[in-house]
Amino acid sequence: MPSPMPQTRPPRIAHKRSRAALLLATFALASCREPHDPATLYAPGPGGTPRGGGHAIFVREEDPDFVDPGLSYGTYSAPVTEALFRGLVGYADATGAAGARIVPELAASLPDVREGGTLYAFAIRPDARFGKPLHRHITATDFKYAFERQFRLAGSGCGFYLNVVGVRDMLAGRDTSVAGVIARGDSIYYRLVKPDPIFLDLLAFPFTAPVPRDVDTAWPNAYSQHAVATGPFEIAEFTPRRRLLLVRNPDYCGMPALLDTFEMRLGITTTNAVLLIRRGLVDGGMFTVPAAEYARLHQDPYWKHQLDVSDGLDTEYLYMNVRVKPFDDVRVRQAVCWAVDRRALLKVYSGHGIVAGEFLPTGMPGAKPLGRFQGPDVARAKQLLREAGYPHGVHVKLYGMTTEPQPRELALVQQQLAEAGIVADLDLGEAVGYSQMAGDTANRVGFGRFAWTADYVDPSNFFDVLMNGRRIQATSNLNLSMLDDPGVNAAIEQAMAASDDSTRARLWHALDERVTDLAPVAPLLHLYESRLYAPRLGGWYRHITQILKIDRLYLKASPPQGPQRVADARTAERAP
Repeated sequence: MPSPMPQTRPPRIAHKRSRAALLLATFALASCREPHDPATLYAPGPGGTPRGGGHAIFVREEDPDFVDPGLSYGTYSAPVTEALFRGLVGYADATGAAGARIVPELAASLPDVREGGTLYAFAIRPDARFGKPLHRHITATDFKYAFERQFRLAGSGCGFYLNVVGVRDMLAGRDTSVAGVIARGDSIYYRLVKPDPIFLDLLAFPFTAPVPRDVDTAWPNAYSQHAVATGPFEIAEFTPRRRLLLVRNPDYCGMPALLDTFEMRLGITTTNAVLLIRRGLVDGGMFTVPAAEYARLHQDPYWKHQLDVSDGLDTEYLYMNVRVKPFDDVRVRQAVCWAVDRRALLKVYSGHGIVAGEFLPTGMPGAKPLGRFQGPDVARAKQLLREAGYPHGVHVKLYGMTTEPQPRELALVQQQLAEAGIVADLDLGEAVGYSQMAGDTANRVGFGRFAWTADYVDPSNFFDVLMNGRRIQATSNLNLSMLDDPGVNAAIEQAMAASDDSTRARLWHALDERVTDLAPVAPLLHLYESRLYAPRLGGWYRHITQILKIDRLYLKASPPQGPQRVADARTAERAP
């Protein structure tokens, strides 16, 4: 999924917290649990026997982008959104490739696919219910309302559903509803323009989760504060910049959450977060472990088992708006690609990942490394600038986020570009504001840093979403380079229509070569995510489509080992 992409209307936010405010937040956290050394209490790792119930606390630097299924679309927001809002189908609770298997959620079963693969017919579970305050049965009308609502909101999910009959008419203002979504009692039908082998993956997005019309219309532009759950948790409290509290949803018809409550404390720096986890005051967080902290934790014979490093099918990149000078010239874009020292950037992330010489993550099934732009080659970058008519270099603004470690990464990029004659002024903002600003095409943002993490295991999630010119939209736009190349567009749609796996892999590989040479983006890294969890927390793992499943987290039963046995185990591990 997107590595940070929200939407809605406010201007770019540049909120800064004082040191005193951060200390107060830390002390507030410390007051909620007696500190202890977790290493003397719990055996390490994600396993252990669930004790049942309990309260887990996570931390994060910033707020979720939205608590609204039609709008939320950020990597760190996704676990919360997916714990609250479930649709007709979802993904299996399994590690590795098995997690990509589609399973029924609010649907009674997987759909009956008819009319040559263009009609999907679902029956809604008779026990599917909205949470508080409604506590009523979910009907097909609720699904249809939610599907059409996302187009009225102009959310980031709109481009995924252009193949549904009537969507383009609604987007163009020719119709007020989507003809291809048909609601009849407890049966919901989706009619497609043409068959789509990944349509079920698209229905697994929270974008299509049901929304009750009466609550949505009663609180226009404020659904995040009044959202009605359809998943294993529901909202007990959401105070922006302070905390989000989830409680188990008794109306959920699927497998119940293992925790009674899940709390997200907001406004906590990553360094403080690591300290709080190590002291046993919180259980985890939505953040990348800082490089210096990771080095210490990885060397500790106990805490190294609490680190989770995994491939999230990710590409970190610089986008360049091909419609804005100087990036309208491919030679300038290629100069940026040659100027960057990717190996140096990887050190910012403790070496977790590989340098990117291609756009498609190499961990994606069927992907092959291209190895393009294996620089830095400053001389070649300067030559390309001269050929483009910029013998004295260029002066640009480089946009990014304040979330760590991006500021350090972009400061390094700034230095590398300067050596090639590309002077870049940094402009950093919080994730929500930055993404809204960059996704508004009227702002004509020329140059910025972005990242994309796979929503589903198919290359179309990268190329169709981020490079297809036919998906460019005025707001909440995800094609930040504004690339609209007819050949690229046609190649994307040809690959998406192919049903044979080997044919699809060949077409996507050829497209990766074409896009990388056009250089609308400068691929930087394919990162492996690093997370830190408290020893008392079990059930954590990196699901192939999301950071973790909150509803599968649990607190371990009373310590399985006495303090002395754990201490003995640590001593034995240190012994030569």
